[in-house]
Amino acid sequence: MSNYAFRDACAGDAVTLSALSIQVFLDTYATEGVRPDLAREAHEEYSVTAFERRIAEPQRRFILAERDAGLLGFSEVTSSSVQSPIAAFIGAELVRLYVQPAAQRMGLGRALLMRSELAAQTDCLWLTAWEGNFNARAFYARLGYADVGATTYSLQDQSYPNRVFAKRLARLP
Repeated sequence: MSNYAFRDACAGDAVTLSALSIQVFLDTYATEGVRPDLAREAHEEYSVTAFERRIAEPQRRFILAERDAGLLGFSEVTSSSVQSPIAAFIGAELVRLYVQPAAQRMGLGRALLMRSELAAQTDCLWLTAWEGNFNARAFYARLGYADVGATTYSLQDQSYPNRVFAKRLARLP
């Protein structure tokens, strides 16, 4: 990992976060073509304005992974406790962990996840993953996240089955 630099996002990063997010989102979810619901979601959820707004939220942290000033991946984590869709789990939420396709399977996702766990100011980190994203589901399971139940994600009046993953984090006294 020595050829990667990690840092927190600032408002000026919204444009690169937007571009990388749209790339990863469509690569992951538009495997059978770009449908209107996916296109609208990409342009709304991952707009520069949406990222500027989220970066400014004090309870939200973006951790960027760069090489030679190029953004390769990021994680977005809440730093305060929120309830997961599975009521038994309250903790920080890993909202998303996106790594550019060309940089996947190089340890970057693992490094971002470890930094997200450290950024979480709770004893539990949880996330949701699309049921059809087998690579992500296997990745989280390998790193100690338990599949604790089902939920759905609604996007543009379509519902997609998701799995909820959670991990108890060891905290030093």
